[in-house]
Amino acid sequence: MTGPTAAAAQAPAACFLPAFPNIIHRLGRLAAMTIKTFPLLILLAALTGCVTYAPPPDGPTASLGMYFDTDSAGRMRTGLANVFANPACDSMPSGGRIGTRMGMDELDELPTQKIAAGKEFTFDLATIEVQGQANAGCSVTATFLPAPGATYEARLYIRGNSARCEMVIVDDQNVAVPFTTPAFSCMGGINGKTQNGVGWFAYPKIPTLILNVPFK
Repeated sequence: MTGPTAAAAQAPAACFLPAFPNIIHRLGRLAAMTIKTFPLLILLAALTGCVTYAPPPDGPTASLGMYFDTDSAGRMRTGLANVFANPACDSMPSGGRIGTRMGMDELDELPTQKIAAGKEFTFDLATIEVQGQANAGCSVTATFLPAPGATYEARLYIRGNSARCEMVIVDDQNVAVPFTTPAFSCMGGINGKTQNGVGWFAYPKIPTLILNVPFK
């Protein structure tokens, strides 16, 4: 299974700089965090990179908004959105990162992006958050058929302290759009494959984790 690791590794260092003003602002709310927890926050910052996905310049497009709704506000987390070439999770040749956001709020929204339309579109919404000295996360991979010129919104609802998550896709009339999901998420977790919508929890080894971005 492939994922955003290669694309993130190829992104220039400048792609990660916009995240840090937000990080510094948030650290004011983390005065009580332990030294052992701090490296996990730095990891989340590293995951907050720039957008690398772009739809074909000569093909039809649609618009996709994305947001994360969680029941565990107050924890530092990163929300990620990635595009894949097909439901088999093959990577996009030019990179698949379509959005990231680091925050602590109950609701986090990603900027609306143009996506390829008129053919199947596979993408994944995922979160990873700090829980004490551990990480937890959840993700859903979905494939749907965007209509040229249409506007959609993908919503990832994370519940039970990241124990489970569910995606809903709606059009600009707030009508649910059908989509399919594979058995396993294209993003996975620190320990490898994860089932779609099933959360994961792990105590990471920080030196290893920094060298190997956790999503596979």
